[in-house]
Amino acid sequence: MGSLQELQKTIRQRDIKILELEKLLHVKDDQIQELRSQLDKYQSILPSSPTVTIGRPRKQRGVGISAEPASALKSIDLSKRTIKHHAKSER
Repeated sequence: MGSLQELQKTIRQRDIKILELEKLLHVKDDQIQELRSQLDKYQSILPSSPTVTIGRPRKQRGVGISAEPASALKSIDLSKRTIKHHAKSER
């Protein structure tokens, strides 16, 4: 009969260990749920892709050109062009 009592004791210890592990699992599940909630909150506030870089501007801007290219100016011979003169009326 000693072996039956030993088996029952082993089963009780196993059941106690299972209950402890299930409690630990519930605690971990609660922590995961809390962390996911915080992650969702932070992702809703922060941009989804990292755009901040240290040492470089966020966006490279092109150089604006507000005049005709110099190559076009060279092709025009300004000495042959006549400039119109407009007389101003005196006030």
